[in-house]
Amino acid sequence: MRRHMNILLVEDDDLDATMIKRALKKVAPGTVLTRATDGIEAMEMISSGAIASPFFVLLDINMPRMNGHEFLRELRGNSNASDNMVFMFTTSDSEKDISRAYGERVNGYIVKPQSADSMNEIIETLQGYWTACEPPLDLA
Repeated sequence: MRRHMNILLVEDDDLDATMIKRALKKVAPGTVLTRATDGIEAMEMISSGAIASPFFVLLDINMPRMNGHEFLRELRGNSNASDNMVFMFTTSDSEKDISRAYGERVNGYIVKPQSADSMNEIIETLQGYWTACEPPLDLA
């Protein structure tokens, strides 16, 4: 049986969030998607247990209050959530941003696509990765 993805989308742009939601509906319809509009809101969701583990984080860089790099640094320092998969999902193709993200232990760096077909391909790839990997054991 195929496990459905559980995604925390940290994205302040409504249009980008809608594009992702449409691709998920088409490619991975059972996905549980929780959206935060910045890093502070995302950390509050994680701390409160509003999103169940395991989950992927799709993380934009340029956001108000707490940007993607700041969020990633804080997440990696949080012992309860530090091992979740994080993919930068941003318009920036800057070598500086890419290097910094990998230095902060991002699991992947994806430049946002401009077409629906490209977005669908990315979501299909994430879905394949999600279902191929074994989920973490509940050791609590």
